[in-house]
Amino acid sequence: MKLINYNILVLILTILFSNLVNSQNNEVTESVNEYSNSSYISLSLNYINDAVFMGRKDSISTPYLYPSIMFHHKSGFYANGSFSYLTEPNESRIDLSLITIGYDFSIKKFEGDISISKYFFNEDSYNVISQVETDLTVNLEYDFDVIEFGLMAITFFSNDSNTDFILISEFSKDFITNNQKFQLSPTIGASFGSQNFYEQYYSNTQFGNGKNQGQGQGGSDNVIVQNNIQINESEKFNLMAIELSLPIWYVHKSYAFLFVPNLVFPQNESELIIDDILVQEDLDPTFYWMIGVSYMF
Repeated sequence: MKLINYNILVLILTILFSNLVNSQNNEVTESVNEYSNSSYISLSLNYINDAVFMGRKDSISTPYLYPSIMFHHKSGFYANGSFSYLTEPNESRIDLSLITIGYDFSIKKFEGDISISKYFFNEDSYNVISQVETDLTVNLEYDFDVIEFGLMAITFFSNDSNTDFILISEFSKDFITNNQKFQLSPTIGASFGSQNFYEQYYSNTQFGNGKNQGQGQGGSDNVIVQNNIQINESEKFNLMAIELSLPIWYVHKSYAFLFVPNLVFPQNESELIIDDILVQEDLDPTFYWMIGVSYMF
């Protein structure tokens, strides 16, 4: 039996973070099983030290403090709302508001979830997915007893009418104490996808004509505005990142505490064409982490 409904926590933490922190655990521990067959509300407060998506991030750190609230009906339908407050010095603001509705289910060892999310980014946001407006996510998981396999498919709809297809696969192993209160789950995952969203990020926040000229990875303090930028083969489906993580949970009565350290290795760095000049992106491995607490009633 799993310690926590991790898919719910992922939604509470918002799907932006921990490489979408692919849903790994979808059953409720005996400590909180009173909620598994009834409707409930969950409140949470979480912090991530940097917003990293498939190994991509801005050169300016993007630390978020994000409270959220979710209503989960016993039928499996749920709705979640959150906002992300950017805590970077001189950048303090609500950077993103997010609304998610979805449905989750479980059939023996097979579990799934389908959801749709609407993003409301601040116009000055330099988050790498700040040009995404909506996503449709399907998450599936099967428990093989000795190991779990999860697969998440996401479609991004951006504000330039382009779409991206993201596929995230993970293998994880759960270690749970006898009292069902503490769990850690070593996880390895791989992310695949297209990069239209990333091309928009560069065009609008780093080198482009957008009003919020961020720095971007490999950027400089003296940003030169460019009029023409594109990523070679941005629509091509490639391996984007390999990620190692160690989600850790502790449950006490109606409280759940979460800590997730992550180490991500970006793959297939982009080739940028800036005013007909070819620039090779240089991405380094990144360590980042998140911490949070939630209360269910």
